[in-house]
Amino acid sequence: MDVVFNSIYARACMGAGLSVLTGIRAFLPVAFLALYSRLEFASSPVLDGTFFGFLEKTWVLALLFVLAVTEMVMVKVYTVSLLRDQIMRPIRIFLGGVVFAAAMSPEGWIAMVASGVLGLVITGLADHVLRSTRKGTNATRTALVLISFYEDIVVLIGTLLFVLVPLIGALLAAFLVLLVYRVRVRGKRKHGGLRILKG
Repeated sequence: MDVVFNSIYARACMGAGLSVLTGIRAFLPVAFLALYSRLEFASSPVLDGTFFGFLEKTWVLALLFVLAVTEMVMVKVYTVSLLRDQIMRPIRIFLGGVVFAAAMSPEGWIAMVASGVLGLVITGLADHVLRSTRKGTNATRTALVLISFYEDIVVLIGTLLFVLVPLIGALLAAFLVLLVYRVRVRGKRKHGGLRILKG
């Protein structure tokens, strides 16, 4: 059962899943990963003694959760904000690399660095899909706020689920790849239709 709950494969799946969730909410995944590590909860990696051990410090945890709550509130107050998206996008991508690297940090420097880079890519793709699905939407403000609440719930449940059963993270990462493909196909069809209209 170590392969499922406490192995390099399990931590890689956990990190991949958390990186996807970071593309939705920047601070929640890393905050909960640090909290679960401090509590030694379920299959969470032990960050103490690693490069990311500082994440378990009380003041760092408090800061991460304050930023997480602030982000959740801002998303609901400013449902459509180009400035907010421009500010948060690099932060999400950076923290996506951090959360994956932190999940893999017990495996050593090589695994940590490689997974950190992969986390940047995964979170960047997740952020791209999220922005693409919202682009040009005609949804009302109420609908966007409701969607935001659903996103909060998905991130909260997903973060807990990936710590309990890390391998599920691989399924979310695979689903992200499918979504990226769908967004690209839809974009090509849209541009193809515009070329036909212009012709």
